[in-house]
Amino acid sequence: MRLAALTLILPALVATDTTPPTAPAHLEAGALTCESVTLTWSAATDDVGVDAYDLYHDGQLVTSVPGATTSATLPVVGGATWGWYVNARDAAGNVSQAGPTVSVTPPFCEEDDQAPAAPTGLTGRASGTTATLSWRAATDNVAVTAYVVYRGGTAIGTVTGSAATPPATAFTDSGLQPQTRYRYAVAARDAQGNISARSATVAVTTGASCTNAVCGTTLVTTETDLPWGLVQLPDGTVLYGRRDVFDIIAMDPDGGNKHSIGIVPGVQGTNGEGGVLGLAVGPDFTTDRWLYIYHTSATDNRIVRIRYDTELRTDTVEVLLTGIPRNKYHNGGRLRFGPDGMLYAAAGDGQDPDQAQDLGNLGGKVLRLRPDGGVPGDNPFAGSYVWSYGHRNPQGLAFDSQGRLWEQEFGNNVMDETNLIVKGGNYGWPACEGTTGDCAGEGLVAPVRTYPVASASCSGIAIVRDVLYIACLRGARLYRAVISGDTLTDVQQHFVGTYGRLRTVEPSIDGNLWLTTSSGGDKDSVPNNSNERVLKVTVGR
Repeated sequence: MRLAALTLILPALVATDTTPPTAPAHLEAGALTCESVTLTWSAATDDVGVDAYDLYHDGQLVTSVPGATTSATLPVVGGATWGWYVNARDAAGNVSQAGPTVSVTPPFCEEDDQAPAAPTGLTGRASGTTATLSWRAATDNVAVTAYVVYRGGTAIGTVTGSAATPPATAFTDSGLQPQTRYRYAVAARDAQGNISARSATVAVTTGASCTNAVCGTTLVTTETDLPWGLVQLPDGTVLYGRRDVFDIIAMDPDGGNKHSIGIVPGVQGTNGEGGVLGLAVGPDFTTDRWLYIYHTSATDNRIVRIRYDTELRTDTVEVLLTGIPRNKYHNGGRLRFGPDGMLYAAAGDGQDPDQAQDLGNLGGKVLRLRPDGGVPGDNPFAGSYVWSYGHRNPQGLAFDSQGRLWEQEFGNNVMDETNLIVKGGNYGWPACEGTTGDCAGEGLVAPVRTYPVASASCSGIAIVRDVLYIACLRGARLYRAVISGDTLTDVQQHFVGTYGRLRTVEPSIDGNLWLTTSSGGDKDSVPNNSNERVLKVTVGR
């Protein structure tokens, strides 16, 4: 991790060089083994000089090399497909846009065609309409890295791990039908895809009614593009943005009458995670009809509003805020109106970590603005949209019943974090990732909870009746936690591997949840190359 001083970088002290280098070109991968790959690229140019190159895969910074270097040998994991790319950085800290991406899948160090032994000791119990399974760990000649859970002969979940961190031997199946008998089995899988015979089956009969946290899940619609931002209007209409198509979809709560209401003007992808991102409507929507949109343009990320009246009235577009840094990844993008009537936005660091500590820059911040785009007079830094800073790539915002703002943030390669946002707070990035790194700086706000990146990489959050729900991508699960004072208690995991990568969770107007997937095509800007779902989740009372 590239460290930065925690001392505030005030606008008056920012270097006079504000021009970033060009993006490095012609990236190639060679000398690939099961343990390493050598990347080479063409030198970037800069008006002063390139000081360093930052090498990433899939949004994670791996290492940095001097600006005179145009190659690097990097560690890989056999069988793991990673998308590598390079950013150039100058001495003033300006970071280029990402260069081209090269996908690399290393071979395994040794071929393994031996399947694990079948799991044993499978047991199950029902509580209301939830079944909880447990079993004894299976054995393998190398290592068991996952368990596949079957219900009635169909795979309904995957518990993942690694050779270093074995997968858990338990699974919770939520939202089942009452008074119904279900039969389960489990199989073990290794890193090379060899899968064991299934365990002996176990039967579980659910109770008469739901007494659980999650009571049911309904598939509302499928989608060929990535549903990123989602909001339900007071009349029940659901709007969601298609990230790479750049339009907004409207539908009835049951998925009927689904149609595009128009293209958002001025959007451009990043060959990564940019596009049409967060959506929000204000407390006066029934009269003002403003739809607020966070999107990527050719030069930045920005917040606009457009009136919606059965269609997107693009003739009314108003640009409220520009200049939020953009890059291939780390664009942030979530919007949320607070109980104070102000609009809050989660802004990523644009793959330039130092921007998170720069109060003269909008990157790596939670921003607060008036609905008309003005700066609220009670923001912590005079004339600034910055509400909190020291964030890496925040994508989740939600308010609890006390009016407190909770935030979800991607870590680099160690920890994700859930934060309780305080006015003017410094959350430590890039010196501090979760609770690792240099986290002892004066005034730093510690996260409420952290999660290993491998079981998290969480994006959207929602709060319903002071219960926090967290949708996770790499972790492919929905966390549920009860807000108790300044802490999170009774933390549960639902849908582990059931629906794949989860992007967005939003409250529905009937007190339940909307949930969207992000299972494919989410690391490029190609439209309609996904196979996604919009789900309605019924939660317990």
